[in-house]
Amino acid sequence: MRAFLLAALLLAGFSLSCASADDGSIRPEPPAETPKVTAPLPPEFAQLGEPCPASQEPPTSAAPSVWCGKDGRVGVVTVYRRTALPEDAQKLTGSMGNVQVVIEPERVWVQHTCFYCRQFTEETGVVHLAYATDEQIMQFQRHAELENQSPLRDAEAWRGAIAAWKPKQ
Repeated sequence: MRAFLLAALLLAGFSLSCASADDGSIRPEPPAETPKVTAPLPPEFAQLGEPCPASQEPPTSAAPSVWCGKDGRVGVVTVYRRTALPEDAQKLTGSMGNVQVVIEPERVWVQHTCFYCRQFTEETGVVHLAYATDEQIMQFQRHAELENQSPLRDAEAWRGAIAAWKPKQ
């Protein structure tokens, strides 16, 4: 009987030491994750998502290349040089073309060096995921050295492909 009483007292003592007094304060919810604000496009890329121009100028190394996509809107704009990317650019370390990618809710930036061109070429391009054609998106995937066989039509698909990317051996 004494053993039972001793065990009950020990259990009660441990229970009381583990309990904390309720101070009655209300703990606020953790702050909600704020959605990422998409930065305005630099002037050379400003035509992205706009109605297609009436006449298509042949691309030059100084002027951006503007490519019409779906719904009569500009789906892709490319400049033939490296430009400043948004601050969260992700470098694909080990890529053959020094690839950097920025994934935004409606558009994807790809900057790379052409490693199969006869002449050294650097490109920075932006694709609007809603207006680019499947072929245009597939071209951007090749520039980013992604091996997906179908077009990545949304930002989550791009994030998944970049996360799974591995350099070629």
